[in-house]
Amino acid sequence: MVTAMMLSAGILLQSCGRKQSTITPNLSDYGSQLQGGARFELEARGNRDRNPPSGTLMIWTPDYQGMNPLTQKKIDATLTDLIDRFESRYDLVTVIWKKHSDSIIYKEYSDKIKNGLGPDLILTHNFMIPQLSDKKEISPIPADLSRLHSIRPKLLRGARINGELYAVPFILDVQLLCYDKRKMSTPPATLQQMVALSKSGISTAIGGNFLEKMWGLPGFSPSLFGEKKPPAATLKAGLTEWMKTLQAIDSEPNLALFENSRVMTKYFSEGKISLMNCASIDLPFLRARVGADNLGISTLPSINGQPAQPRLTGASFAANPYMSNKQKDLAFRFTNFAISTDQQQQIAINWNSLLPVNENSDFNKELLPVLKISEDSFRRSFQLTKDELEILAINFDSIQELFEDATSGLIDPAKASTEIIDQLEIKQ
Repeated sequence: MVTAMMLSAGILLQSCGRKQSTITPNLSDYGSQLQGGARFELEARGNRDRNPPSGTLMIWTPDYQGMNPLTQKKIDATLTDLIDRFESRYDLVTVIWKKHSDSIIYKEYSDKIKNGLGPDLILTHNFMIPQLSDKKEISPIPADLSRLHSIRPKLLRGARINGELYAVPFILDVQLLCYDKRKMSTPPATLQQMVALSKSGISTAIGGNFLEKMWGLPGFSPSLFGEKKPPAATLKAGLTEWMKTLQAIDSEPNLALFENSRVMTKYFSEGKISLMNCASIDLPFLRARVGADNLGISTLPSINGQPAQPRLTGASFAANPYMSNKQKDLAFRFTNFAISTDQQQQIAINWNSLLPVNENSDFNKELLPVLKISEDSFRRSFQLTKDELEILAINFDSIQELFEDATSGLIDPAKASTEIIDQLEIKQ
């Protein structure tokens, strides 16, 4: 932790001579970055510390069973450090943190909530926010939470249900392109170049589930997801062409489609794959396996002149609806602390891959080249609406099977496309 703080301070000092951020910070956001500045520290704390909070805060987080252990350890270390810093900041507060398998955490949480119990905060996958809010198992976030104004607006839109915010974004995960620098000096800018590299002997992979492979669809059609979609016929034609393209390139000798992105990532870490789509949350694991100097990172390749549209997801803090006023104060102090400029900045530096959810987090981009790449990918990324999440919660397995059968040549892509569009309930 001390090393991370020293690194953070060093980066801040190095950034002093650079061009100022285009986003004007406020004093409470940046005051805590000034070491030894008593006046700024007082301003940053405000009047609330004249009556310091006390008590116990309980937090539940998922233990992801399908995640590689190194990434899970990184998440655990991030939460451990964050809680330690929070308890140091509020020394009369104790945080009880419990992990539950992601295969049962939501059921256990639901069972507790029915009896007015459960944790004060739960770190939930963004996919779960609509279901939890529909069941009234999480409560709206106060609109006056001071640091919400610093959260990337795109993330806040994804956490709103019927106009109310139901979760506070904490970690975001966006798709990127990973390549082995020992095998190529420059990443492919287009899908055509990606295929050409595979033909030259570079082992290449495109992997993940249906959602993780949708990054290439804009090359044939507008996005399949989002509030404003074109007619179903347009989407059907585009999805058909994308699936045909995937089926065709799967026949290339050194290019493979993977249904399981975890297996694909494992093969990359073992040197069996040299080029693939990847997730920002997996970068620490890949650096540890292939070497920081050998891991190249870029944006996903364009198709037919259209930029890729990466899948965007992440995790957010949601609040127990039955908390007392005292517990609400502790819970929202913690979420406010977790999304503050300096905490998000430190998390991003420690990972050297996670894009901060706080858009005011600004540090020496020369030291973190992945930041600009992640920003570009985030800007073009798609996230699912509440209605889309509810439909996919019911029909995902069927849609996944149709997509996999079409891209592997077991069924006609046009037929699969029609059925997928129908199951997504996209109208003409």
